[in-house]
Amino acid sequence: MKRLLAIALVLAAFAPALAAQTSPNFSGKWEGTFKMQRPDGTEGDPRPVVFDLTQKGKALTGTAGPPDQQWEIEDGAVADGKATFAVQQPNGPLFRFTLTIVKGRLQGDMAGERDGVVRGQAKVDAAKAAKAK
Repeated sequence: MKRLLAIALVLAAFAPALAAQTSPNFSGKWEGTFKMQRPDGTEGDPRPVVFDLTQKGKALTGTAGPPDQQWEIEDGAVADGKATFAVQQPNGPLFRFTLTIVKGRLQGDMAGERDGVVRGQAKVDAAKAAKAK
């Protein structure tokens, strides 16, 4: 009985370290699509999006946007398995992202704001880009 208790205590002591090691890492290039949500609740056509992210601890940096035009992310952070950041399109809306990694895919929400008012929302789904050979 004492041996079982000792093993349980050792496992409990290492559980936080093991959980931290298995936390998803957002670093890498992700390619996918976003689908705008129409006012009636239906989805629009998929549009391409690329994320090139670097996670260092809770800090997240990188770029996001269409494949042919990337913008720096701002206020990037990772907490509780979620990445949050904003992307300011020059002369355009501010996009706010809340993303998680689900079964190896980057998924979540994007909201487009102009003058502090949400003007549109979208669903994001992206996969890790294949490494160049």
